[in-house]
Amino acid sequence: MAYQGNPPYQGGPPGDQPPYGGGQPPYGGGQPPYGGAQPPYGGGPPPGGGQPPYGTGQPPYGGQPPFAGPPQYQGPPGTYGVPTYQYSDWISRVGAYLIDVGPIIVVSIIISFAHSFPLTTVFWLASIGYSLWNRWIMGGQGQSLGKKVVGMRLVSEETGQPIGTLNAFLRDICHFVDSIICYVGFLFPLWDAKRQTLADKIMRTVVVPA
Repeated sequence: MAYQGNPPYQGGPPGDQPPYGGGQPPYGGGQPPYGGAQPPYGGGPPPGGGQPPYGTGQPPYGGQPPFAGPPQYQGPPGTYGVPTYQYSDWISRVGAYLIDVGPIIVVSIIISFAHSFPLTTVFWLASIGYSLWNRWIMGGQGQSLGKKVVGMRLVSEETGQPIGTLNAFLRDICHFVDSIICYVGFLFPLWDAKRQTLADKIMRTVVVPA
């Protein structure tokens, strides 16, 4: 009689344990696959609370810019913290002023020899028109003719922007304070930290390289 082998296991007495793997679901059958029940990385806090994964609750590195300190002079001047050497020196300001008033001085000398009232009247009207255009309109935009030649700009010390026609006119009127004390006010740029005349201090203006 040939050997038929052992019959398959049909179970034992009640309460006996099934063979390995017989009564248990296959490995992973009762648990969801990896990542199925867990939120993806960074999707939310882990089960049971705790801290969220690194980088999910905190802003990314660099979200807050580092403190850079007070603004410094870059490009248009006028902000605080401007070094003294970046203001125009006194001799340059004198040169720009002489270029501005030079045409008026030359023509006035010529007219003084003419002894002609109509010619003198035309000259003074032309002088006012020249000052209006050069000192107040162009100067209010930052550069009169003299400042453009020398390479300077007149700006507000608070904003660093041109002061406009009206303020340029008022600044010229304030030069009266510079001249009334024996013209000492015009010498203030020689020792002042911002190289300002008294008129500049009143109008809060500075003259800087263009």
